[in-house]
Amino acid sequence: MSFVAWRPRQRDYDGPVAANGTARVGGMLLALMIGMGSIGMGWLLWPPPGGGHVRAARATVVESVLCGPKAQDLVHVELFGGRVVPARLDGCGHRLGEVLAVEVPEPLPAGEWVAHLAGTGVPTAARDVQRLGAIGVALAAIAGALLAWRLRGGWMAAHRTVVS
Repeated sequence: MSFVAWRPRQRDYDGPVAANGTARVGGMLLALMIGMGSIGMGWLLWPPPGGGHVRAARATVVESVLCGPKAQDLVHVELFGGRVVPARLDGCGHRLGEVLAVEVPEPLPAGEWVAHLAGTGVPTAARDVQRLGAIGVALAAIAGALLAWRLRGGWMAAHRTVVS
């Protein structure tokens, strides 16, 4: 004689309901991660506050170094008030006593700083464009996340109505 365990019949079985809920939560988590990633990229690309303000000055080379990796000449920068301050020049191989047009940061930082040859720095307008580009990247990533969420598998077929 065989013994069979009694099991209740499941009459209203709807299929893998847990899988549908899991896919929905997974899609929302994906959209949330893409959105947070786009905000993080916008934060990384956003330039620091107060950056990009420079003023013109004259510099005289007082120590010249041979060109190589990270080589910088030493110059004395003459500011508009007649004040002379030492600085490193973002360049190498200039003649001693050579007078150069340079750009110095505004306001002048405390300690050692680097002067750039005039016309070789990043203009302020380019930083503003970079800022707008960072906002564009963030918005494009959010739009892509929303598009991926809308086009996730099965959504279009499940909500399509046939009109006859």
